Amino acid sequence: MEAETHWFNVTVLTVKDRLGELEEQLWQWGAVSVSVVDAADSPIYEPAPDELPIWAQIMVTGLFGAEGQIESIKKDLIAKKFIDTRVVRIEDRVWEREWLHRFQPMRFGDGLWVCPSGFESPEGTVIKMDPGLAFGTGTHATTRLCLEYLDGLVVDGYSVLDYGCGSGVLGIGAALKGASSVLAVDNDPQALNATLDNAERNDVKVKVTMPDISIEPVDLVFANILAGPLVALSSTLLAATRPDGYLVLSGIMSSQKEWLLETYEEGGELIDLVELDGWVRLVWRC
Repeated sequence: MEAETHWFNVTVLTVKDRLGELEEQLWQWGAVSVSVVDAADSPIYEPAPDELPIWAQIMVTGLFGAEGQIESIKKDLIAKKFIDTRVVRIEDRVWEREWLHRFQPMRFGDGLWVCPSGFESPEGTVIKMDPGLAFGTGTHATTRLCLEYLDGLVVDGYSVLDYGCGSGVLGIGAALKGASSVLAVDNDPQALNATLDNAERNDVKVKVTMPDISIEPVDLVFANILAGPLVALSSTLLAATRPDGYLVLSGIMSSQKEWLLETYEEGGELIDLVELDGWVRLVWRC
């Protein structure tokens, strides 16, 4: 009989000034994954452009598969003055399928779905997509708001811009519904790669680019980012929307909606305002 395998989470409390040092050390010791979470539940909503948001106190966890090295790691952490350390043994499992316990096929509106692998595709327009490193698979209220609006649109022949594309879920959904062209924009190369991979998986064509290009006006613009960038990008997004086209904004907290309404008030007719779980979707007909 094959020996049962155990894994170990080594969790360390640290401060932001020592985060890089600790992460690098865990990788050097042979961690198979390293995760970083806030130790004090202090949310960061609006990081500045190009700023890496880091909390004052941070919990860093390395996953290890070799029991024999755990005591040595604990001693080395103490020697490096990482004092608050906790080790938890966890049973072996099929890690790459663990997310199936939390992610199921999700419906948006009447017939638009996001379906992870391992499930039978439902009836309707199905975006095949698994949770990944890039944001945006429909699990957050901001993405749900956009997907539900997309479900209700007839986009046959539309040109579409997915600005701040993340996983590409909005642009891919539009392509599956009949959009003639989709341009996905993001300032994170990882998001652009994820979008291309997801587009190939769904057998649709999506063009990707960084934000530093001139964008031809399109029929439908999605910008699911954050309120600060939406305000800063208002002229860009309005110019990217054709006359009589649709501009869909999300990533806006309910407390920020007046700020966005004031910023975009001259951009066209506000035709939709919906709130969900403290987040807002705004749609203009330009």
